[in-house]
Amino acid sequence: MPRTTPRPAPATGGAVLRRALLDRWSGLARASVLFSGHQVGEALVPVVIGATVSSAIAEGGPEVLVLWLAVLGADFAVLSLSYRFGARASARAEQLAAHGVRMRVVDAVVREQQARGRAWTPGELLVRASSDADRVGAFAGTVASASAALVALVVAVVALLLASPLLGAVIMVGTVAVLLVNAAIARGVARRSAAEQEAAGDAAGLAEDLVRGLRVLAGLSAGAAAVRRFRTASGRATRQAARAVDAQAVRSGATTATTGAYLLLVVGVGGWLALAGVLPLGGLVAALGLARFLAGPLQTLAALPAAAARAHASAVRVAELPLPARDVADRGGSARGALTPEAAPPVFDAVGRFGTLRAEPGTMVGVAGLDGRGARALLATLAAREGVLRFDGAVPDARARASLLLIAPHESHLFAGTPEENIAAGRARATEPAARAAFADEIAAREVGEAGIRLSGGQRQRIALARALAADAPVLVLHDPTTAIDAVTEDVIAERVRALRAGRTTIVLTSSPAVLSRCDVVVEFAPEVAR
Repeated sequence: MPRTTPRPAPATGGAVLRRALLDRWSGLARASVLFSGHQVGEALVPVVIGATVSSAIAEGGPEVLVLWLAVLGADFAVLSLSYRFGARASARAEQLAAHGVRMRVVDAVVREQQARGRAWTPGELLVRASSDADRVGAFAGTVASASAALVALVVAVVALLLASPLLGAVIMVGTVAVLLVNAAIARGVARRSAAEQEAAGDAAGLAEDLVRGLRVLAGLSAGAAAVRRFRTASGRATRQAARAVDAQAVRSGATTATTGAYLLLVVGVGGWLALAGVLPLGGLVAALGLARFLAGPLQTLAALPAAAARAHASAVRVAELPLPARDVADRGGSARGALTPEAAPPVFDAVGRFGTLRAEPGTMVGVAGLDGRGARALLATLAAREGVLRFDGAVPDARARASLLLIAPHESHLFAGTPEENIAAGRARATEPAARAAFADEIAAREVGEAGIRLSGGQRQRIALARALAADAPVLVLHDPTTAIDAVTEDVIAERVRALRAGRTTIVLTSSPAVLSRCDVVVEFAPEVAR
């Protein structure tokens, strides 16, 4: 009996965020080390200046002054080069982390367009693949900067503790207080950031729907109502964006205020220690310089909770999309390996709410009688979202299923360009036989236009059918491929598809008598089986 590994639990926002960072760990480590070198170099500047004041000016001569100036120059050279190459490594890690999230969105869209009981509009997917992915990527850069800021903070605190334990203790307590205040504020930033992205996705999805339906809206004289609806969605997105910016402004102001109060405290304690004779002149110069320098690392660390909250909110939205199924089953081993595109087509079995469907290798099977709900149930089973799908008695994993099975939906998207480019879909194999079988060779000279806007419905269907045939999948599923084509042409296409797909398995969901008459087997379902 086939053994199936459990389908993985839905990913969480934290898992998406961790994966984005772990996938770029080497680049982030490189950026963190280089940024740390820059920050340590910055921290050493006031220390070297203080040593110069104490050793060269107060006690030493010109030779000592030249020596300390050389040390200061070397320090500036190191910190400058460290920042240059650290910024390059950080930018690369940011872009690759964002790209990884975008590819996860694309993978989910390509493999499973529905998740958790809903379908995603292009606008919602676009926001997740753009601004949400960018926020996760930006957080990768923030992690590198925050790591360096932490190193700089440790170096500065150690230097101040060596100069004055009391001053070092004040800095440590002040640092903790600043970070706690900003962490509390970051929770509000996270809530508003999530609401902002959700509203932006709704507005983008509505805009995409309206653009697609402009002709219908004009025909129904519903343009004014559509404008009001979009104005409402756009206004909500604007308000949510303003609230998110307000939260960011509050966080920024609180960071500046708490950091300023902290620096004032450090300067006051340092001045008091200098007046009391506890700190020498050079030590006071170093302490004040370090206190001023610490404003940068502190602000970086204070911004980390808010950046993490915004990135996590975006990662949660990305995690709502499904991961590809990883089911693996067989009769004692993995289904992968025995099932390959080069091998003979497998025996095809699908069991779901629609009923049971079986297709022998190399046959053309017509599926009739399914209503819309039944057809959706069958297609969901083929996509491994429900039911059971077997090839040669084995439940294939996601990779094997993708290599063996191609589902051509009823509504296929065409890209701007020529019919030949759409049919080839980036493949190197010849497209002429597929184009001829679908009667798409007759419109080879036409411009498709964005989403096939320059073609009729029948012409779009012929190009989409030719593209599916050109893929030469061992098992091809066609869903109502000829509904916009006249009966005479439909009959010729059905015969040509049968001839072209000889030796391959073809399953056609259709109610067309012309297509069903060309099938080797016709499976008739009752319309209510999937209710």
